[in-house]
Amino acid sequence: MDSNGGTQVIAALEVIYSPKSTNEQRLQSQQFLDNVKMQEEAPLWGYEIALNNSTNFIVKHFGLGLLSHAVKNHWPNYDAQRRIALRKWIMELNYMVTDQDPRYIKEKLAYLWVEVAKRSWGEALKGGEPSDELLLESWVDMDNNLWELWNINQASRELTLIIFRILFEDVFLLDDMIVLKRMTIIQPLCVMIVCPMDVFASKYKFTEKWTLFRSNNDGWFKIWITELDNALSENNSEYVVRLLETLKTCLNWPLSEVIFRNDVISTLLRCFLSEIPKAQSMALDSMHILLTRPYSEDEHYKSVINKVFNSMDTLEKVYNSLQFDPKDGIDEAKYPIIKKFVDMISCLYVCVFKVDNDDNQIEKYLKLVLQATYNPSLIVSGLTLDLWCSCLRNDSFLPYLDKYVIPDLLQFAADALIYYEQIPDHVSKTFAETDFQSKTEFQSFCSSYRKNIRDIIRLISCVKLDLAYEWLNLRLNQYFSSSYGQQVLSSTFLDVKSEPYLSALSQFMIIECFINGCIRWKIWYTNSEDYDAKLDDILKKLETLSNQLIALNIREPLLLKKEIQNFALFLTMLKDNVLFTLLEKIITTATMEYPGIDEENNSEQYEAVRELRYACGIELNRMALLMPESLKGIYPDIENVVSRIMPNLSYHEKISFKSFLLTIVLKSSLDGKEERFAAIVDDELVAWSDKSTVVGLSDLPWFMERLGIVQIAEYFQKRGIDENSDLLSIPIDEEGKQLKMELTKRWQTLFPVRATRMFIHYSMQCVKKDSEFKMLQDMWRPRIVPILPYILRLLYQLQSYHDPENWQELPSVVQSFVKYSTVERFWEAGASNKSKDEFINEHMEAMHTLRDFADSVGHIVRYTREYTLLVVAAISSLGSVFFDIEEMPELLFNSIAIYKPNTNEISPGVSTHGWKHILNVAIRPILKNCPEESAAKFLPAFLPKLFGTLDIILCEKWGKIMDSHEGTPIPTDDDEMTEEILEENLLRQLTTVVVLILIDCVGQGGSHSKGKLNAHQIKMRKIIFDDITILAPFLKLLNHLISFKDTKCSFNAILIMKSCLAEVLIKNDSVDEFFTVEVMKTLLFSLTGSNTYRDSFYEGMYVFTVLFLTLYKEYKSTRQYLYQISHGYDVDTLYENLRKVDNFKNQRALMVEYFDYIKSKNGTADDGGHDAVSEEKKRQEKREANLMRATQKLIQKNKEPTDLLDDPSTENDAIGNLFGSALR
Repeated sequence: MDSNGGTQVIAALEVIYSPKSTNEQRLQSQQFLDNVKMQEEAPLWGYEIALNNSTNFIVKHFGLGLLSHAVKNHWPNYDAQRRIALRKWIMELNYMVTDQDPRYIKEKLAYLWVEVAKRSWGEALKGGEPSDELLLESWVDMDNNLWELWNINQASRELTLIIFRILFEDVFLLDDMIVLKRMTIIQPLCVMIVCPMDVFASKYKFTEKWTLFRSNNDGWFKIWITELDNALSENNSEYVVRLLETLKTCLNWPLSEVIFRNDVISTLLRCFLSEIPKAQSMALDSMHILLTRPYSEDEHYKSVINKVFNSMDTLEKVYNSLQFDPKDGIDEAKYPIIKKFVDMISCLYVCVFKVDNDDNQIEKYLKLVLQATYNPSLIVSGLTLDLWCSCLRNDSFLPYLDKYVIPDLLQFAADALIYYEQIPDHVSKTFAETDFQSKTEFQSFCSSYRKNIRDIIRLISCVKLDLAYEWLNLRLNQYFSSSYGQQVLSSTFLDVKSEPYLSALSQFMIIECFINGCIRWKIWYTNSEDYDAKLDDILKKLETLSNQLIALNIREPLLLKKEIQNFALFLTMLKDNVLFTLLEKIITTATMEYPGIDEENNSEQYEAVRELRYACGIELNRMALLMPESLKGIYPDIENVVSRIMPNLSYHEKISFKSFLLTIVLKSSLDGKEERFAAIVDDELVAWSDKSTVVGLSDLPWFMERLGIVQIAEYFQKRGIDENSDLLSIPIDEEGKQLKMELTKRWQTLFPVRATRMFIHYSMQCVKKDSEFKMLQDMWRPRIVPILPYILRLLYQLQSYHDPENWQELPSVVQSFVKYSTVERFWEAGASNKSKDEFINEHMEAMHTLRDFADSVGHIVRYTREYTLLVVAAISSLGSVFFDIEEMPELLFNSIAIYKPNTNEISPGVSTHGWKHILNVAIRPILKNCPEESAAKFLPAFLPKLFGTLDIILCEKWGKIMDSHEGTPIPTDDDEMTEEILEENLLRQLTTVVVLILIDCVGQGGSHSKGKLNAHQIKMRKIIFDDITILAPFLKLLNHLISFKDTKCSFNAILIMKSCLAEVLIKNDSVDEFFTVEVMKTLLFSLTGSNTYRDSFYEGMYVFTVLFLTLYKEYKSTRQYLYQISHGYDVDTLYENLRKVDNFKNQRALMVEYFDYIKSKNGTADDGGHDAVSEEKKRQEKREANLMRATQKLIQKNKEPTDLLDDPSTENDAIGNLFGSALR
């Protein structure tokens, strides 16, 4: 570029932005600008372009970009003279700021100032007595320069605030890589320039040279607070916001004396009252930070707390001023502030016991929170519920709550325990449209909200039991005397969205909460003197309540189901007092007739009755587990009743009743256990070795015939259906309906998987003694060992059914039908292009077409597969019965993962969703259930295949997704896009389960891991780490998990790797070579990527550092490999420097420099673009996202941590826990 370079740059930018330019012209101009950036004179040109184009902001921004590129990429290569020249150009451009400069130009100017400061400010403080030249290079007068900038004009004052804000964010919030290298200098300097000198001197040891870097004795903090007070008085809203933006960044780190002296709380309270929405919002964040930050003096903290609590009248005034009528729509200015305000006051409860309370401050506070609890927005109200639950669990709080809150809170909670999502036009839905992106998200929140509401009723029922009982009686009498109550009592079926149904359901939920409160009372109340008398009184009340509920004679199936579940809760308290009454009620309910209800014509009512009977079966078995000895005395009578009703029960209901009898037999002290056991289970288990079952499992065609596919094909042939027919458009006729009913009955008893699973499941519940476990093993072994090959063969055929290669011999119409039946249809919020209601309606419509055959066969295949997996998991709980079978590892694995002969290709029959279920439902329990005496034989045969197969599956699936992310996406229609999004979401769920399996096996290391290793993990680690045939595929899988573009799973995989290092390094040369060539490469690639998750970066860097220090010393090959991948970086010096440092924090600073270098050499450093506004916006958005995460850590210190792997899609218990806890 010649002396007219500025003109050439302007011309090139004009070409790029001109709509008349051709693509070729734009490309040439872009190449020219890229070339400009790489020139040695680029910073000078950038300075001149910015200086001479003060009103052409696009050109000016490009000039500033050239300076930015020079600072970020070439600063280490410049000598002192060039660095000082560059700094002076940046200072000059900052001094020339005007009101006309847009915000993004000011941000860029401030950013440049800070980038230089981070690299040079205070560098002279590292050594001894500095020379004048070193002081100049260390920007000794930066504080003075900022003071000069502050005093030029209003625009420069705003710019000064932006400089401080960005500096403090980078130093204290964002873990900036440049700052990390100079942390010990730059952090104390920041503290020094904001504090009065006497405060700084009282806490820091420093030499005289430090004072050279300071120009103002009072410190900036006082200046800003004074300015903020003045700006509030003048109602200068824009200036108030700018001052708060900077103040907010420096409230969590300066010495608490500064907060105390400057009375920051009073100023923030003035901001609350200012009616400047942005100022109110930032002041609330600031207050939140002040209330949760550490204080060097307890008196300072107490002063802050008292100041806040003494201002309760002001806070109430603020809250009331933020209210609006939701009928007029959401006030978009006020509503976000209300949420922040309530979030802030909800965290104050932890301070209550430090408050002086000399003017009813606590009463005012609790009443203000209660006011917020009543807010019509469920989000706002929900922010207070955790507070009430915490206070009700804290006995010290109870006197305050009893005096001011409990009656009103109990009444509110009962009225709020409703299904908001089912009530049309409920006021909460006005807010939901703003707060939630989808109906599903709203429904999920409502569920969580109800959980907290239930907890409040439960806890109040515990701590104020007499009050709650009287209140509940009155409420129930009033309800069942009302028109809704009478309608409930007189109806057999109700619309589940109707007011009578929903209001009745609410009453039964309140009863459940009350009973759970009574259960909690038993462990909460500790006064031994009157404990028994009080307990007797509670039991009488509960018995009266249960009798009253039985007398209601509810017939509506879903309400009756809820009532039955409540009766089971009564039983946990009342035991023998009501056993026979409740047993009779549950059995009567389970066999209650609902004439005229069938699956075809009354599907919703039929389903409701089925749910009721299923619940009765669950509660009967719960009763048998809780009170086997009580039931033992009447076992012959129960047996007679069951045998009498058996002919009228469905197959599933029969199994539930048989499980009930079996549980009494096994858990009580009844004699003749073996004979009684055999009488119950053998009739069902013999079906596994039945000739038709054995033939049906022998090969796939027989299996398909047993499913009824031959009959369906014959029916389709009659109807003229071929492979081109659209099953969804062809209605089902009477013959089809009849065939469907016949097949449905056959499918219920197709294979005895449900009976087998339930019998074993209930057998193994509540096993307390080794003798009982051995008895169960002895009973089950002769029955399980012969049928286990058939169970695994069933699993094999269910997997084979999904592989298209296995259909080639079938007629084309049958192939088409089977393909239909293997389609898994999902709906997921945010991924599906249909609403949930549309998805359900489409499914309901399909039930009246021929596609219902395919859907039904597909459902029964998937249902049977899931239950077969549950059977296998249940059998594994029998220990050696399962694990001591010689060929079990191979049998099990071959039935789950079917490889093509002589290849590494796995049958495509199992979907991503299917694999998730296989791992979650079967593999995780099997690995956990493996007893120590069987582990040495079973695990070495099973784990290598497991880890290797999971690696193949995940690499293949993630490879497709990562390739599609990196390439240009091919335009697709909505359905294809939906499929891709769903598949990726399912893959993330599968990957999470794989990570959980590895955590089950070896545990994790790091700040996020949950405690020490358990006995199972210690056993598994020894087996895996001591056997190279297991360790090799384990490490290979773990390494790939780190590399996948799933930040949550990558982070957890790094933590797993971290926990393994000490036990696997320097034990085996091939393992060490793998760590060098594969793991270090993966970490380097992952950690120098542009979107690295921050926690992953630090944990990953720790693993890399350990590998570097350990392997570099031991192996020449490691050293050579590091030379090869480090782009000329002096790794020898890095190694020596790392060895000299004795703590990881200092090692981290050295490694950051290395990673920064690699990042720049790999071209992943962010150099910025040429579109001034969008580039600045992109940079700011990325920065804001990082800041938001950092700020959340500051303002959520009193909130419960969440589990990184907490995912409802990967529940540990696929069927659900039999017992819920009422004791927390």
